[in-house]
Amino acid sequence: MKKSKAIKTSFILFTILIIAFGTTFIPTLQLKTKNMKVKIGRWVDVYYEKEEAAALDCFNLAEQRAKYFMDKLGIKEKTKIKIFIYDKQSTFQTKKYGLITLLFNIDWYIGDNIGSTVILTSPANPGRLHNYESIKQALPHEMVHAYEYLINPKMKEWLKEGIALYLTNGGQLKKGELQNVKIPSFEDIQTENPIKFANIGGYIFADTYIEYLDKKYGWHNVLQLLKTNSSKKTFGKTEKEIYEEWVNYIKKAY
Repeated sequence: MKKSKAIKTSFILFTILIIAFGTTFIPTLQLKTKNMKVKIGRWVDVYYEKEEAAALDCFNLAEQRAKYFMDKLGIKEKTKIKIFIYDKQSTFQTKKYGLITLLFNIDWYIGDNIGSTVILTSPANPGRLHNYESIKQALPHEMVHAYEYLINPKMKEWLKEGIALYLTNGGQLKKGELQNVKIPSFEDIQTENPIKFANIGGYIFADTYIEYLDKKYGWHNVLQLLKTNSSKKTFGKTEKEIYEEWVNYIKKAY
């Protein structure tokens, strides 16, 4: 009898845990929130809540930059992407990873992509670590990620972020500053975890990796690397060899 009761109790607790876990992902099921409006453009459709002025500002920027990104990334067919802008950072943060995201207190997290769709916090409510302009300028970065998904859904994090930074808001590493920061190890740049990527200095260094490849091997080979994820197929060298070349480059350049 006691054993039967224990099994029943365990089953109930397990069921509650499953329901609680599933509930955390409810916000991810629907990107569109209640009463969202949409601004339809030639290259993008922007969905927004009440902060209309900021949304239209983002819309205009996205329309201006979209064609350049598509041409630069070799996307030949006309492709329209969707952009969802949320008035509250907390709403935005739950749309990809669910309610659990709110437990990690990642105030810097204001933009992302889900496949070829962009999600963004409204520049009108930037939070503690950002301002209107920094969030607005994060939009082109996330647009590049959306286009990258169309090129290769399994693109490596180091390459994916490197390209987005190189084409938009990179350039954090200045000449003479290399002595003050740690160069990510070869093992570090293999990470697919976005938080670890930030912690290893990815946002400081990844664009310089693309900068080196562009100067040394040409943009056409950079695009080939994005498609294949393979240094061997693209450059005839291992990824470790390319990494060592890059380290030597930044030691001289920065």
